[in-house]
Amino acid sequence: MIEQNLEKKLAVTRKLEKEISQLSNVREVLSRSGQVATSVGSILDSFEHRLARLETTILPLYQQTGNLQRRQLNTEKTLQELDHVISFYNVAGQVEGVVKERPSSVGVPQYLQAMDRLAETCRYFEQNKPQSVEIENVTSLFEVGTDALSKEFRDELKKYQKAVPPMVTLELLEEEEINEETLSGVELVPPGVREDLRAIAAWLDKHNNTDRLTVYAKLRSDALSQSLKALRDYQRSSSIERGQTTGSLNSPGPPRSRLAKMDSTSKSRTQKISNRANRMLKKAITGHVSSRRPGAIVGGVGEEGLEDTEVELYLNQVSALHCLAFAEYLLAQQLVPDDRVTRTFEMILKDPMDQLVTEGEGLAAQARRSVSRGDYQAVLSVLAMLRHVTNVQPEYDRLLTNCQTSIRSKFAAIINMLQDTCVKALEGFVDSVKSDGERALPKDGTVHQLTSNALIFTEQLLDYAPTLAPILQRDTTLINALSNLPRNIDQFLQAKALLGAYVKRVLVNLGLALVSRSETYSDTTLRAIFRLNNYNYILKTLLSSELLNLVALVEPQCDKMYNDQIMEQKRLYSQSWSRVLHYLVNHEDVPLSVIQAGKLRDKDRQLIKEKFAGFNKEMEEMSRVQRSYSIPDRELRESLKRDNMEYILPKYQAFYDKYFKVAFTKNTEKYIKYSPADVSNMVDKFFDVAA
Repeated sequence: MIEQNLEKKLAVTRKLEKEISQLSNVREVLSRSGQVATSVGSILDSFEHRLARLETTILPLYQQTGNLQRRQLNTEKTLQELDHVISFYNVAGQVEGVVKERPSSVGVPQYLQAMDRLAETCRYFEQNKPQSVEIENVTSLFEVGTDALSKEFRDELKKYQKAVPPMVTLELLEEEEINEETLSGVELVPPGVREDLRAIAAWLDKHNNTDRLTVYAKLRSDALSQSLKALRDYQRSSSIERGQTTGSLNSPGPPRSRLAKMDSTSKSRTQKISNRANRMLKKAITGHVSSRRPGAIVGGVGEEGLEDTEVELYLNQVSALHCLAFAEYLLAQQLVPDDRVTRTFEMILKDPMDQLVTEGEGLAAQARRSVSRGDYQAVLSVLAMLRHVTNVQPEYDRLLTNCQTSIRSKFAAIINMLQDTCVKALEGFVDSVKSDGERALPKDGTVHQLTSNALIFTEQLLDYAPTLAPILQRDTTLINALSNLPRNIDQFLQAKALLGAYVKRVLVNLGLALVSRSETYSDTTLRAIFRLNNYNYILKTLLSSELLNLVALVEPQCDKMYNDQIMEQKRLYSQSWSRVLHYLVNHEDVPLSVIQAGKLRDKDRQLIKEKFAGFNKEMEEMSRVQRSYSIPDRELRESLKRDNMEYILPKYQAFYDKYFKVAFTKNTEKYIKYSPADVSNMVDKFFDVAA
């Protein structure tokens, strides 16, 4: 026991000695750390004192240096300003030699640089020394230079105030389309001169000298008129050489070929609807002009009759004015500031447009005099004029888009004048509706372009019923169509009835054309959709316009006939569901008693599978195909969808309810793919290619 205590005491003693040794080491380390901290503190204090002394010494020096630098900068700026001011006093002497020369002799860029220096000098003296002698000198020299630039601008323009050669203009008339590229061969002003003129114009405009725009417009307007006159004189002389001063559009030789070429090329540039109507009018003319004899005079009309040579000249004038005016517009864009181009172009175009209107009035007056004397063939010549003018109207509209109404209305006035004398062309329009087979059937069964064009064309005739009446009365079949009307009917109502009989003839031939063309559809459903769309469009157009009231005067049952046709096409369309209904309504079916007993045979299960699989396949195919069909009329489209749902959904609902809970397969999702709501959604996406 004593030994154990001694051992423990000895162990404690050794441990105590060890701890004392470690404590001594720690105290030694702490002592050294304290000495290091004291040294570092002394160093930092010394560094802080030195920084303070440095700041006290350097900061005043830095501030003095900054002040000196600012003084130096101000001195330099002052010297620069003095040099700048002094330079203004020397400008007049430095540029006087250049300014008093002709701009083209020293070079327009160099001349404008000198004028810019003068302009800047004038502004300086006006702002700083308005009463000084120097301002009188520079202002006088500036006015001399401005006058020289204005004169240079005018003289250079006059130098190129030449008529475009007639052959160049005729070549333009052969172009399919008039644009910057096709007009690149018409050099009204050489490129180098254009650059100088543009620079002069910009400088003059910048310094509020706008008189040169009036000068520019007058010179270019005269040049445009000269070009048109040169073309007219050239063609007249050519006609005289050919011995065709009183020739006919039907006569052989260049005039006829050029007119046909010009008419066909201009037609290629018209809008779709106008293009279609004018092609139909062309066929009308072709059918009648072929019977004309060269130089024939009807009804005793003498030299006052309308000559076809004059018609050809006028057609060329209409096209030539557009081509050359376009070239003038492009030139004005290069030589006139952007915000002045339209106004300047209006001034250029005013006199030539007035001349064109005057010539059109003269020709229309000749045609009216011819018609009043019984020369109805003269209308065919005017019809050629109207057709051509109508064809180029969209191009004029684009060219004159930003011009004032007074300018834009001039071309429309020409059309309005000629329309009153060319209605004879209607006689050929009916046949053209039936025989026109150029345009392919729409792949989606939508309204045919011919249908919309025909309705648009006939609608355009509504305002002209009194004018058309004397011409339509020449057609005995139209007169016979009025036999059911009272004999004492007033002339205005008779004119409307005659137009109604004409519209009826158009609609009959249109219907025949639609039926004939729709037969080319291999898909009978698409054929029904096509006819449905067209009949519906015709009926709605008739109802929404005065056309139905006119047709009703000679055909009271018109709207009923179209409604009957619409119902018939709906019935034919509904037959498209036959392949779907085959799986819903079939004599082969699983008896209800077997289903209720739950004792399905293998063939019963197979039959149900085939019904669902067949329905799914046919419904998906029908949905895919009928989404590609188009029914543009919203009311008709929704009506057809509603009919579809009422036709198919009850049958499918009954079928679905009958077999939905029947255990005919372990893979239910494979066969029962669509609920009645799903089918309804599919039907709702018919006629929507984006669905």
